Amino acid sequence: MKVAGLNMSKLSFIERLSALDKPDQATDTEQIWMIVRTFLGIIRVFIFISIIIIAEMLEEIFIGNLSLAVWSLIVGIPMFILLSSLIILGNKRFLDKGTKTETTAVLRPILKRV
Repeated sequence: MKVAGLNMSKLSFIERLSALDKPDQATDTEQIWMIVRTFLGIIRVFIFISIIIIAEMLEEIFIGNLSLAVWSLIVGIPMFILLSSLIILGNKRFLDKGTKTETTAVLRPILKRV
């Protein structure tokens, strides 16, 4: 029993490795958006960490009667929200959901019973 289970796990691992070599059927715009989305996500994390570091470390420095900690919140939170919105809007626009249809067993589902 254990040998058969071990053999099946090796087979599925080999299948998974071979699946990495196959093209993913993504269009050029989808691939470009995935790269841009990755960089936007990294920048978003960097902004979040910077807000925390600036707010904790630079409370004593004042610019325009506000501490740098407050300025980091005033500038950082809208930038974080803007990047998050860009990622969401980009996903809706550039990731084509029309080509990725789900296959189901039901060809003509009942919408309304008579």
